[in-house]
Formats: sequence, C-alpha cells, structure tokens
Amino acid sequence: MESKRERARPISPPAAAASMAATLAVLGDDNLLGEILIRLAFPTNLVRAAAVCRRWCRVASDPAFLRRFRDLHHPPRLLGFYLSLFTPGWRIEFVPVLPQPPELAAVVRRARFGLDNYDSPSTRIMNCRNGAVVVSLVRDGFSVQGVHSPLHPGRAMVAFPPPPRVPREDDEISIFCEIVSEEDGDGRLSFFWFSLGYSNKEDKAIANVHMLQDGAWVMRASATTQVPSLQVSKLKTLSFFLSDDKIYMSIFMHNILVLDLRSSTFSTINFPVHIAFDGEMVVSGANGSGVYLVHVDELKLHISLHREGNGSIGDWSVVNTISLQEMCANLRMSNGMSEDGDAPDVYIHEVGHNAEFVFLEIYGCVIYLDVRSRAMQKVYTVAEKGARVCWIHPFKMIWPPTFPALQD
Repeated sequence: MESKRERARPISPPAAAASMAATLAVLGDDNLLGEILIRLAFPTNLVRAAAVCRRWCRVASDPAFLRRFRDLHHPPRLLGFYLSLFTPGWRIEFVPVLPQPPELAAVVRRARFGLDNYDSPSTRIMNCRNGAVVVSLVRDGFSVQGVHSPLHPGRAMVAFPPPPRVPREDDEISIFCEIVSEEDGDGRLSFFWFSLGYSNKEDKAIANVHMLQDGAWVMRASATTQVPSLQVSKLKTLSFFLSDDKIYMSIFMHNILVLDLRSSTFSTINFPVHIAFDGEMVVSGANGSGVYLVHVDELKLHISLHREGNGSIGDWSVVNTISLQEMCANLRMSNGMSEDGDAPDVYIHEVGHNAEFVFLEIYGCVIYLDVRSRAMQKVYTVAEKGARVCWIHPFKMIWPPTFPALQD
C-alpha cells in the first residue's frame, strides 16, 4: 500500500518545471523535432502534427525533411485501382486494395471514387496520377475531358479546354490521342495532349505534344521519324509513359520509341535480345531516366532495367525474376497449368513506377504483385461470363501532402 501511495504522490513543482523544461528543450530544437516527426508512419499523421503550430508545420513541410520521410516510408501508398471492364458495354469500378491501415482506410471511406455521377453515356479513364483522375466523357454528343479528384469529394470536375487542332496527312493513321501528365519535384502536375500518327505513304511516325498553360493547349513539341513499315507490336498491351520530359512508347516491334520534348527529336531503345515476343511485355518509368521492361514468359515474370548509354543499345540488365507458378499455388488458384498441360494465359495490365508493383490477370482473377516484398494478392475476380478486363489505373495517396495554412 505504501508503494501505491508513493506512486500516487503529485509531482513537485520543481520536478514538473524541470520536466517541462526538458520537453521544451527537445521540441524547441528543429533537428530533434524532425527526428520525432520522421517516425510518423503515414502522411496523414504528418499533416495532423503540422496543425499543432506554425513551427511544427514549417519542420514537417520542409523539402529536405519530406525527402527523408519518403525515402524511409516509401509513400505514396497504393489505395486501390480503377478497373475498366467490357461486359459487353463499358463499366468502370474502383476497387480498394485491402487491408489498409486505419489512417488510410479512413481516407478511402471519405473519398468519392465513383464516376457514375457524371452524366455520360460513355466514360473512359485516360490517366491517373497523384490524386488526379483524367476522365473522358461524352456530353451532348461531344467528347469532354477533365480532372476528377476523388480525395476532394466536394470538388467538381475541372474540365480541360477542347482538344487542340492538329493537321493530319491524308493517309495518316491515328495510333495514340491521349492526355498524359508529369509531376515536378513538389508534386505539381503538368498535363499534355499527346497525339501519335503514322503516314503509310511516307513511312513515318508523326507526334504532336501540346502542354496545358493558362487554360489553353500550347504546342510543346512536334517531330517525325522514319519507320520503314508499320510493324505494330503484337503485344496485347501497347504501353507508354511520360517521364523526365520524354515519352516512351512500346508500340513497334523490337524497340521502344522515345520522344524528347526538350529537343523535339525521336530516338529508339532496342529491346534486349533475350526477350521472346510471344509473351506479355509492358514498360514503366525508372528514377534517373531509366526504363523498366516487365515480361512474362512461361509463368515467370522477368524485370529488366535499361539505363541510358551506348546509343540505342544501352545497358539492359535483368534485376528480378519471379516464379508465378509458385505464387499461384500459394493462392490456391491452380497448380499453374491448364487441363491440356499448357501454361495459362497471363496478362500484364499495369506496372508501377520503378516496377514497384505489377497488376496481372490469371485465371480470370486480377492479381496485385508487390515486387519489393514478393507478395501476391488476389484483388478482383471477373464474375460475369464473357466479361473482359481492359484497363487498370492504380490510384495512390497524394504526395507530398497538403499542409494546413496556419494563422499567425
């Protein structure tokens, strides 16, 4: 009893003052405060901490601190993905990736991911990046593009101006006509209208890129390159991405076509010689002006990395090989073989930046593969007969977070 009474004794004023002084000494030191904040696991916690006072907000929003935070915790986290199905007829669903930690589960619950509120007989997702979903709608018989912001439920769609008028050759075939986006170091998005065509008469590819500036599409780059014949890739997925002011396109046989927006010139990157062209193959961006190539062959997923150098040959290296057969067995999907003894069809629908994750389709199931941890998760099953998965657009948490504007 005596020990309990001793523990219950109030702290003396000098001891309380000393404790407060020690706390202030820690929290009054920006470096020590940063070491405390860096241990918060999620950007949502960081925003709440920044709301304490202006000094905490200044420390939490410092660019150098945010770089450390990202390197340690690897944000932004994947919240889910948009799934475009042909059933027949188009249908778009948002599928959350579960489970999520409570901090992010609350974000998903508050968001407005659905696109059904838009009065459009046909809806298509063109691009999804840093919380911005670029959608193409049909209104009054005309195509309209805009940005849907799921994490801001009260925000209406922000419409883009009408597409730029681009002169075309008489025999020009349209290959791409899309809106793509690029982030700067502070997470701000720039939008580009990218069109790629091919002239059979002159055997050339024609690219035009307009950038959205002050509410108007402004010409950013225009270039042509000779392509001896239109040998379009036999791949089921024609992939392209914008990174570091370059558009990489996996659309032709045997090489990746690269458009440099700064110089308005084309170049090519030859595919590695060991790649077989009878499997699935998708390209994605890498930090530091690199390209990842993800290829599936006989239930093995190969990830190769290309770094610039040596002209169109460059330096390809296989950085990862993952057995999908073993993972399918772990998910109790199958033994990895069909009834006739052949390997099942495997489709690559999307590859994350730096090849951090891959969305696959096997046995009518959408599979999320975390490459870093080699963990595979079944996230969607196609239930309707005859339905087909057409596109997957991952949706991530916004980075960097938006910090509160505190009063003096």
